Amino acid sequence: MSAAPPQMRRIPDEQFFDLRSWSADKAEDYGEKASMIVHTILLSKRDQVNRITSELHDGNIILIDFTPLTSDQETLHKVLAELERAIADIDGDLVGVSQKWILATPNGVRVSREKLKV
Repeated sequence: MSAAPPQMRRIPDEQFFDLRSWSADKAEDYGEKASMIVHTILLSKRDQVNRITSELHDGNIILIDFTPLTSDQETLHKVLAELERAIADIDGDLVGVSQKWILATPNGVRVSREKLKV
């Protein structure tokens, strides 16, 4: 017996959402419990690498904002090297998304380095 399709939510008639007033507590939960979660983290200390690797071991994806470390290049390079080693150990993937964001993925998830063509 197959599961019933998820209920469709009504989309507001407005063309654009005003994200300035949006907050996570207004978000709706769609569907069943997820097998993978995408987390975000503001990376400001070296000891946060342990938390990131723990989440990766659990099979989750982490979007990392390293803005607080950009003023200290030495610490930034040490933290990124530590992240690279940890992700290599689990056969994950690490890729820069912008000049201040990187994406870390667990084993079995790869990030394409090519943009989708329309």
